[in-house]
Amino acid sequence: MAGDGTIVLALEGQLRLDDQPALHQAVELTRRTPGGRLLVLAGRPEGQRLRGPHQRRLEAQALASLHARLAAPDVPLLHTPQHTTAAALASLRSEVAPTAVLTCAESRLFADWPIARERFPRVFADFRRGLQRAPEPPLPPPDLAGLEPPQPMRAAAAGDPRSAFPFSGDEPTALARLQHFFFDTDGLRSYKATRNGLVGTEFSSKLSPFLAIGSLSVRRIWQEVLRYQELQGADEGSEWMKQELLWREFFLWSEQRHGAAFHAPGGIQNRPPDWVAERERFVRWTRGDSGHPLIDAQLNELLTTGYLSNRGRQWVASHFVNELRLPWTWGARFFEWMLIDAHPALNTGNWAYLAGVGSDPRSFGGRPRRFDLERQVRLYDPEEMHRRRWS
Repeated sequence: MAGDGTIVLALEGQLRLDDQPALHQAVELTRRTPGGRLLVLAGRPEGQRLRGPHQRRLEAQALASLHARLAAPDVPLLHTPQHTTAAALASLRSEVAPTAVLTCAESRLFADWPIARERFPRVFADFRRGLQRAPEPPLPPPDLAGLEPPQPMRAAAAGDPRSAFPFSGDEPTALARLQHFFFDTDGLRSYKATRNGLVGTEFSSKLSPFLAIGSLSVRRIWQEVLRYQELQGADEGSEWMKQELLWREFFLWSEQRHGAAFHAPGGIQNRPPDWVAERERFVRWTRGDSGHPLIDAQLNELLTTGYLSNRGRQWVASHFVNELRLPWTWGARFFEWMLIDAHPALNTGNWAYLAGVGSDPRSFGGRPRRFDLERQVRLYDPEEMHRRRWS
């Protein structure tokens, strides 16, 4: 095997030690290689698009924690945010001649197509019914000589005391949050009933930001849901959590199945645009001036913290498409920049769904879904707690 004994592990945005098959392979290969040494490389993932200030803050926290944890076994972590992995390796060639380069894969429940590509469905219900195997189980962190077991880190302030996500982005915090919501509280049991909340940390799991920056594995979450169900029995909350994880999986594979059409204005339905491309109205919207107080409160929370509840995202997208009649792709790109848990496939999948060009079965041949905002307020914010907090 040619090279100087250096085994390079390219993280590709997966900023954790847990459930990293490529890390296991890299450790094993390093131990087998004469004079072997492991170098971990954190470049900009090849397919990464926009990443705004809120998500970059979480990423920096995750990287700092990972750097400290790898320092104990003397494993260097080289962070090159301005370069892709390929560019970073090219610049390293004058100093390092890697014996091998291994690359971490995006966290998914299934390592390959859960339903054959040519038969992959356009709607989620068909995807869920068509699954014929269970997700792969996660791998534990590898045994790195001298590495002390990680201690959960305290939540770090997100910059605003009103934030519904006041957590640091590192892996120990992610695992502590998983334990807290699933086992230390009734969070998972009541998840289906509370998930449409608007204010506070406990109405939903808050795991999506950790997934988005790679400090938590989706297979670890699924495995912990199964462990919960073994201990407590299956209930509405835990089954709904599994469904939400399958929605994530559906959008990831849908993007891969449909390619450029997935992000195109006409979406996977190839519908002609039905919007008014008024830039001044869009600019006001990006500043939290939509013309509707409920939507403005949602946008103010998003601008300030990078977080927005699931229900709030649906309201904002519905208003953007149906009332403002602006191009849904503009709203999607803005969300991708601002959201603390943004992921291109998941963000586009949800916006296209609300815009009536994606995987919503009601929109095939019909109009986009439209939320009655006054009714939504009566249902989910009758005392206007969220509106008062963010107005």
